Amino acid sequence: MRMSDRAGSSGSQRRDVCVAAIVLAAGRATRMDRQKLLLPLRERALVEWVADAALGAGVSETIVVVGHEAEAVGAILRDRPVRIVLNPDYAAGMSTSLRTGVQALRPDCDAAVFLLGDQPFVTSELIDRLIEAFANGRALIVRTSVGGHPGNPVLMARALFPEILEQQGDVGGREIAERHGQRQIMVPVDDDRMALDVDTAEDYETASLAI
Repeated sequence: MRMSDRAGSSGSQRRDVCVAAIVLAAGRATRMDRQKLLLPLRERALVEWVADAALGAGVSETIVVVGHEAEAVGAILRDRPVRIVLNPDYAAGMSTSLRTGVQALRPDCDAAVFLLGDQPFVTSELIDRLIEAFANGRALIVRTSVGGHPGNPVLMARALFPEILEQQGDVGGREIAERHGQRQIMVPVDDDRMALDVDTAEDYETASLAI
C-alpha cells in the first residue's frame, strides 16, 4: 500500500511515498531474566503494543525482526498481519537486525521507520508524523525528540540503506544520524513516556504504572 497524496496538517500537499515499519525484536534482553518482549502490559505483551502502533499507521507493511526466542515472539504476533523475519545472527548486535530488516524490504520502499520492540508507548500517530515530515521535506532522517533529546523511532530514507548494510556490531543508527545531521528533521514529542524503553525490571514497573 502506497500512501496516497493528501493534505497534511499544514495544508500542504504531500507526495506519494512508500514507508515500511521495521520492528526490532531480536535482542537477548541481557538486563532482564526473561524475554522482556513477552511481558504483559494490561492485555498485551510489550511487542504487541509496538506492532499494533505500526499496523495502525500509514505504512506499506510491518516487518518484525526476531532472533532470541524467535518462535515465542512470532507466535504471539501470529494473528496480526505482520511479516516475521528471522535474524540468525542477532547475538552479534543490533546492526545485524537493522541489516536483516532492510534486506527484507520491498524494492519500491522510499524509507523505513525503525521501532524498538520494547517501547510500548510509541503511537500510530507519532509514526504518521514522522512519515508526514519525510514526505513533505527533503530529509534523509526523521526522528523523535523528547525533552530536546533525540530518540526512537527513527525514519531513514532509502539513500541510507547502503550505510545500514555496512554496519557491524552492536550499533543502531546513531552514527549514521550523526554523519547526516544537516539532512535530519526532529519531530518533538511532549509525552515523556515515548522515550521509555523497557530494559530492566525497574523500567517494566514504570511502564506498568504508566499505562
